[in-house]
Amino acid sequence: MQPERSTEPRARYEAVDALRGLIMMLMAVDHASGFIARQHSSEFWSGAMSAYWSAFPFLTRWITHLCAPGFFFLMGAGAYWWAAPRLGDAAAVMKRTIWRGLVLVAAAQFVEVPMLLSMMVLKAPAAMLSHAAEPMPNDGSSVSYGLITLTGLGLVLMACGLLLRLRPWAWAVAAALCVLATNTLLPGDGKMGPLWAAVLLKPGLTQHVVVMYPVIPWLGAAAAGLCFGYWWRKDAESAGRRVWLVGLAVLAVGVALRAMGGWGNIRPARDGGWIEFLNNVKYPPSAVFLAMSVGIDLLLLGLLARLPAWWKRAGSPLVVFGQTPLFFYAAHFAVLGVLAFTFFREPGSLEMAWGMWAVALVVLYPLCQWYRRFKMGKPRESAWRML
Repeated sequence: MQPERSTEPRARYEAVDALRGLIMMLMAVDHASGFIARQHSSEFWSGAMSAYWSAFPFLTRWITHLCAPGFFFLMGAGAYWWAAPRLGDAAAVMKRTIWRGLVLVAAAQFVEVPMLLSMMVLKAPAAMLSHAAEPMPNDGSSVSYGLITLTGLGLVLMACGLLLRLRPWAWAVAAALCVLATNTLLPGDGKMGPLWAAVLLKPGLTQHVVVMYPVIPWLGAAAAGLCFGYWWRKDAESAGRRVWLVGLAVLAVGVALRAMGGWGNIRPARDGGWIEFLNNVKYPPSAVFLAMSVGIDLLLLGLLARLPAWWKRAGSPLVVFGQTPLFFYAAHFAVLGVLAFTFFREPGSLEMAWGMWAVALVVLYPLCQWYRRFKMGKPRESAWRML
C-alpha cells in the first residue's frame, strides 16, 4: 500500500484524546463497582446474562459498555494514524505494530491478571442488585488463568499490523466479515470448544482458562477503526463536523436490529421493557452491541469536537487520561485495590462505589499528568511511546 497524501499535520487530535479519556473514566466506574460493591454483570452469548431489579445498577453497567468497543475502535484508528506517515516502509510498520501488540499481551500477564485475581479474594455481598441466572459458558473446568482485556487488545493490534499492509477497502471488508462471523457462527447449544476456539470466537471458560475478548469479534471494531482513522486523517476538521452524522447512522442500525430481533442480537430480549432492549450481548459483542456502543462513542466525539478549547487543553483530565491509557489502566487497579482492601473488607453499596470512583480519579490525575510529561519527553520511536 502506498502512503496517502494528506495536508493534515501530525499534531494530536484533541477531541479523540478527550473521548479516550472519557472512556477510561467510564471504565473505572465498572471496576469500582467490582472492587467496592463486589458487583459485576455478565452478558455472554450463552449462559450468564445479568438481569436487573432497578434502573440504577443497570445504568451503572450500561454506560461502561461504551468502553470496550471504544478501546478497540480507537486502537484501530490510532494504529493507522501512527502508521500513515510511515507506510512507505510497510514491513517496518507491521513489525512495530506487532511489537506494540506483544507489549499489551505482556502487560496483561504481569499487571492486569494479577490485579483482577486480587478482586476474587474480596468478600462478595450477600445479595446482588444484579444477577446472572447461569454461569458463563464453560467446559466444567475450574478457573486457573484468564486472557482478558489487554490480551484481546494485543492480539487484535497484531492482526491490525497485518491489515495495514492492505488497502482501506480491505479493512472495511475485514470488519464486515468479522461482524458477520460473530453473529452467525456461534453454536446454539452453548458448548465450549478447545482453547483456540475461545481465543478466536467464543468467550468463556475452557481448559481452566477464562477468555473474555476473542480476536475475531473485536477485530471487527478495530478494522472499522482503521477505516475511521483513514477518513478522519484526510480532513480532521471536516470529519469533526460530520462525525455525529456517522454516529447517528450507526446507532440507528443498532436500534433497528434490536427492534427487529433475530440476526445481530445473538440473544433476544427477555421482556418488552427498556432495560432488556438495551441489555445486549457483550461477550462476544453482538452486532447490536457494537452498533449502539460505537454509534454513541461517535456522537460523543462529535460533541467533544464542538466543545470550547479549554475542555481539550493539555491539562484537561479528559486529555491527560486519554493520552496515558495504559498507565491509567494499570494504576486505577492499584488505587481501587488499595481502597477496597483498606476500607471495604465488607462490600460497600453501589453509591459508595461511585464515591470511591471519584476519589480514585482525584488520585490518578497527578499520577497520569506526571507520566504524560515523562512519555511525551521521549522520542517518537522510543519504546516508552508503546506504553
